[in-house]
Amino acid sequence: MKADLHIHTYYSHDSINTFSDIENMAIRRGIDCIAITDHERIDGALKALKNIYRVKVIPGVEYYTEYGHILALNIENMVKADNTPELIEKIRDNNGLSILAHPLDSRKSGEKDFKEILGLVDAVEVANAHDPKVNINYIILIKMAEDLNLGITAGSDSHIPDTIGYAYIESEGEEIVELIENIMERKVRIRFRKVNSRQRVKKILSEALHKAKLYRPSPP
Repeated sequence: MKADLHIHTYYSHDSINTFSDIENMAIRRGIDCIAITDHERIDGALKALKNIYRVKVIPGVEYYTEYGHILALNIENMVKADNTPELIEKIRDNNGLSILAHPLDSRKSGEKDFKEILGLVDAVEVANAHDPKVNINYIILIKMAEDLNLGITAGSDSHIPDTIGYAYIESEGEEIVELIENIMERKVRIRFRKVNSRQRVKKILSEALHKAKLYRPSPP
């Protein structure tokens, strides 16, 4: 199974991906499974479960924390917490997976050192296609995950259709439960390429469209 575990829909303030965009591009790129991880909201992921049929969908959320961004995968309810340790605990209580996203991307770092919560999260996103230094950071993060016995994931962090499938994991088995087990045991292969400058500009323009309220597709 090939799984891109970090994708945004137009329910995120800076993405123009529709459900059909995501499904069609995933199939085109040979991706079998996707995780929908909109910013601080789960409604897009829940809608994706009902509107994407040809690839497996894992619902999730990308949370902003003082330690940087944390992905919650395999949850179907919005988790609320007063602090990051409590957030991680509640994700686990909801049978979810907590993942430290792009921790070495300084553009998205938090106020506190992410290393303080490495003993709490389940996994680390070792490859993010939008990270400008993904090639170097991948090597560092893989070693970190091995040393701390953390799971490993990868995702395109796609906000536009062009970049879906730019980073993903390969895992044996066809079920999501097997995928999660393999993530935790680091029995997955990481594949990635870096988003190019043209695609970065397109992502910035899509965010501007959202802010100007010029891009609002009708919900399915």
